[in-house]
Amino acid sequence: MNQPLGYAVGNALEVMEVSQTLQNAGPTDLTRLSLELAARMIFLAKIVPTLEEARELAQQKLLDGSGYRKFKDVIEAQGGNPQVLDRFELLPNATGVREIASPRAGYVSAIAAEDIGLASSRIGAGRNLKEDTIDPAVGVILEVKVGHKVDAGAVLCRVYYTGDENVEEASAEIEDAFRISAQPPEERELILEVVS
Repeated sequence: MNQPLGYAVGNALEVMEVSQTLQNAGPTDLTRLSLELAARMIFLAKIVPTLEEARELAQQKLLDGSGYRKFKDVIEAQGGNPQVLDRFELLPNATGVREIASPRAGYVSAIAAEDIGLASSRIGAGRNLKEDTIDPAVGVILEVKVGHKVDAGAVLCRVYYTGDENVEEASAEIEDAFRISAQPPEERELILEVVS
């Protein structure tokens, strides 16, 4: 991956983004990939005879809100509160935020997804050992994607945290994950290949 999928990295932040995506207001890349995955599952389940019809059905379920309602049903069936998809204040929320700014003007040519993920883990979004505690409130929200033109000092992303421990190191790692180039990068297809 030449960048994270969508804009959110971290548990509660990703739930918020999923809610927006299921209401057809999410990031284009996340929506497009999710629709393609859903279409392929619909087709494999033989619900419709062609992959194109499966794509149409997946799109219809997004647009009519039934996919969103079904996700709420799933949350409730697993003992969760489906209202979190409508009322984000019910989710764990970070207490601190740090902006990561571009050191120079140019184009975002890459965002190292793995580095963003590892830095997010450093502040509690994931765990290195089974015994580690996950902080569902923390993570990163990207403000730019690959190909965006930025000015020096423009906000590249925001780091959300609940404790000061490891924030400096994580912020430095996240800043290093962004590549800023003088020229715009070549456009890349979101889905390079389908392996069946």
